[in-house]
Amino acid sequence: MIKYRIAFFTADWNFELVESTLHGLKQYVDEHEDIQLCVFDCFGKDLDNEKDKSEYAIYQLADLSQFDGLLIQGNQIVLKRVRQELGERLKNAGMPVVAIDCPLPGCSLAGVDNKKAQHDVTEHLILRHGARRMVYLTGLLDNGCPEAQQRLEGFRQACRENNIPPENTEVIECTWRTADGITVATQWVESGKPLPDAFVCANDDMALGLMEALEEKGFHVPQEVMVTGFDGLTSAELSSPSLSTVFRDNKMLNYRALDFLIRKIKGTEHADSMVFPFGLSFTESCGCEETGVHSFLRKKYFKQVRFLKNFYILQDELAEELFEANDLMDLMEIVEDNKEIFGCDNAYMCINDYYFDNYDKKNWHRDSKSFGENMVLASCGRSWISNGQAYARFPRKDLLPKDLMERERFLIFYPLHYNTYSIGYLALDGISEAAKLNLHMSIFSFLEIAIENVRKKCLLRQFNDFLDNLYVHDALTGLYNRFGYERYGQHTFDTFLLQDGGAQILFIDLDYLKQINDRFGHEIGDEAIRGAAKTIQAACDDRDFMMRYGGDEFLVIASVRESSLEAGIQQAVGAYNATNNENPFTLSLSVGIIRADIRENRSLEEYVQAADVLMYEQKSKRKARKN
Repeated sequence: MIKYRIAFFTADWNFELVESTLHGLKQYVDEHEDIQLCVFDCFGKDLDNEKDKSEYAIYQLADLSQFDGLLIQGNQIVLKRVRQELGERLKNAGMPVVAIDCPLPGCSLAGVDNKKAQHDVTEHLILRHGARRMVYLTGLLDNGCPEAQQRLEGFRQACRENNIPPENTEVIECTWRTADGITVATQWVESGKPLPDAFVCANDDMALGLMEALEEKGFHVPQEVMVTGFDGLTSAELSSPSLSTVFRDNKMLNYRALDFLIRKIKGTEHADSMVFPFGLSFTESCGCEETGVHSFLRKKYFKQVRFLKNFYILQDELAEELFEANDLMDLMEIVEDNKEIFGCDNAYMCINDYYFDNYDKKNWHRDSKSFGENMVLASCGRSWISNGQAYARFPRKDLLPKDLMERERFLIFYPLHYNTYSIGYLALDGISEAAKLNLHMSIFSFLEIAIENVRKKCLLRQFNDFLDNLYVHDALTGLYNRFGYERYGQHTFDTFLLQDGGAQILFIDLDYLKQINDRFGHEIGDEAIRGAAKTIQAACDDRDFMMRYGGDEFLVIASVRESSLEAGIQQAVGAYNATNNENPFTLSLSVGIIRADIRENRSLEEYVQAADVLMYEQKSKRKARKN
């Protein structure tokens, strides 16, 4: 039975670190049956553009009152504004909160000693390898997370303690990205300056980019310059030369952080922080010996290649089917059939109710960048469809229909959006290896584009249907026009002959329209025409074909089983005149009616002409009686 519900907030800024984080958290959940963990993850960056804002909207999905404790991986939410807003919201939630690797006001802290770790790396270069001239590449220093500043302080402290003159060090401000390392190496070489003894990088991504660029320029690491990183990524192990770095067991760190939070909830933990140990991996890029893990790396590489081969096959199949989908229901079935690509048992796709019900954005009547108050479970895995779960509606605060939430103890929620407006979210009940390789982003991009493609297809069909409807209907009365007659008249006639053995053809004329127009004007004349159409519709069956044949003439094709149809029309005329006293005219219709028999070899046009003759005979008799 679930006793503690925990919400965890992160971003796939450094996807490999986040993936190991998720495995640590899931291991804890698997070992503690009374824990349910909901992860709110996205692919937001630090650009603060409209698309990133749509990504970070996933944090608003969580109703904090539904949880017992909160975790935030602050160093991965690199956008300062988002992290501060989320941190303030978590602090005000009135429950235990643990921040991982980035201190936040009012939150307990779990993480490594970044300053000491960077200090020890720098000191190793100085004492073990004799480095005297060093360049340091920082992370983001102004985004409100002290991680980058702490590592810079560790570098400077090691230089001071080991008597490295300030003029022998240079600090280059960067932003954590691989591209930063490439840029620094390229500009350094192009400047013609001699290389330092070592480039010390605040993370592995920048170090790997720098080594790659130096190799391309003809410089060798570590023979001509040493390079170090920080984070212990798998890519650092696999690089050539292998990258010397700070290793932290990110999986175990987050396992311990969740345990730290649970103890806080229970009231058995009173410390405000938990310091997690780090390790130092000194290998080829600083000139140390290899670590002897070649066999392990070969296995890892082989497994990764096999995974990628299978993944791209699945991705191609999914993409091809998604872009063939004609409507949202069709698309959801495709997701059901291809959920293997997500690497989990179930993928719950939840669509904003306003998006699901209205493809036209003009009908949404709300902030389209956020989630709806109610969601539609549009795809949930084949195991639930038989239980009637598909396309179920539920309150957003529940995250999933309640019976499903009770079954799941580990869920990752990702946003679904197209550019700046929200589609909904996808909840996965497991962790795929695709997350470690940042391939989830491509899956979500395919999915979001496909959903938008379906929306536009449906809008186009609706627009074409609207135009088609205008093409075959009379604008004044809404009855069929001549084009409608060509398309549907003969078909209706033939259907009645086959089903009922016959049909009725009624040719109807509005009496005295010229006098009405001359006396009251054409607007009143149009009202008389509309009144005639209403009375015909009131008397006829929905299966009947009704059209405005000409200016004041109408045609009806009806079943022979409709008895007293002419009397019904005249009765409807009487009712119209009795209830429309404001009209300055009295509605009057002349009706010619003829019955067609399947045993007769006559065309529809012959019957129409015959009914027209009968109508004029009735009109002539009426005029004669009036005179």
